[in-house]
Amino acid sequence: MVKRLVLLCCILLVPTIAAAEGNTNYGEFWVGGQVGALFTNEADWNFDSPLGSGTLRNVGTQVAVTAGGIVGYNFCMSYRQPWERYFGVALDFSWNQYTQGRVPIDGNQFALALLARGQYPLMGNETFKYGRLVPFIMVGPAIVWSNSDFSNLGGGSKTSTDVAIVAEIGLDCYIIPHLSIGPSFRYRHVFGPGYEFQNVNVDTDLNQFTLMARLAYHF
Repeated sequence: MVKRLVLLCCILLVPTIAAAEGNTNYGEFWVGGQVGALFTNEADWNFDSPLGSGTLRNVGTQVAVTAGGIVGYNFCMSYRQPWERYFGVALDFSWNQYTQGRVPIDGNQFALALLARGQYPLMGNETFKYGRLVPFIMVGPAIVWSNSDFSNLGGGSKTSTDVAIVAEIGLDCYIIPHLSIGPSFRYRHVFGPGYEFQNVNVDTDLNQFTLMARLAYHF
């Protein structure tokens, strides 16, 4: 049993060892699209008005549809150090529905994230020189634009621009040498949004979780 486990580990590590020696090049430009479902934790909304201030506890947000696109580059040039080939960068743009509160406040969120990427390619061969399976992790800052319609509360449409932190873990599964598909899980913490309407200032922080599938072309 132990010998079989050792053999399996050696088989999995062969592509990575080859890459470290410079014989396998698994870095490249890539572009993809994704779709999924976004979940937002209940949040406390702080408000401040001429009549006083306080906090609305446990304001819920509906499960949202999310979609977006991403472009990336994995460091791959032959003059780079072998260890650099485990890393890359990506620029991600996403949209999601944003409807919160017992009195529905409809809206949308748009986000632009700059992400650093780490990856560990597995099961490479002559056909799939980038690895057949590539687990990865990405993390980085983002800007989030939250637009909400307060007409149900006597206000208008308001937009808040806020900073966020994004982290994602996932798996690229190559179905052909230049095309991958795979699941991923993303966490986003938004330091906002905050709005002002009818002399009332409201603000909160959001913890958001996304389950999605991505299709990407690598070249």
